[in-house]
Amino acid sequence: MTDRELLELASKACGLEEAKMRIEFNQWNPLEDDGDALRLAVKLRLDIGFEKLHTVSVWSDPRDGWIIEHCDDGMGADISEKTRRAIVRAAAH
Repeated sequence: MTDRELLELASKACGLEEAKMRIEFNQWNPLEDDGDALRLAVKLRLDIGFEKLHTVSVWSDPRDGWIIEHCDDGMGADISEKTRRAIVRAAAH
């Protein structure tokens, strides 16, 4: 699935019709923007957890289980990127 498809599904999941329009103009992108990702997680009431040194997990629905992203450099630079991606994947799911 492409990033564009993930963003469209995530915006649909949380009822953000304006977000879908803003995707067109690169104004809403929780894959790249921490604020957009946090608002998405709050809107959908996602649980976010950090386990071990290389894993971020997002819980979306008991039937779906955890959405897991593994980080290449532990809790270093890419933890924010992996957390945003896990949030969007959970929302799109």
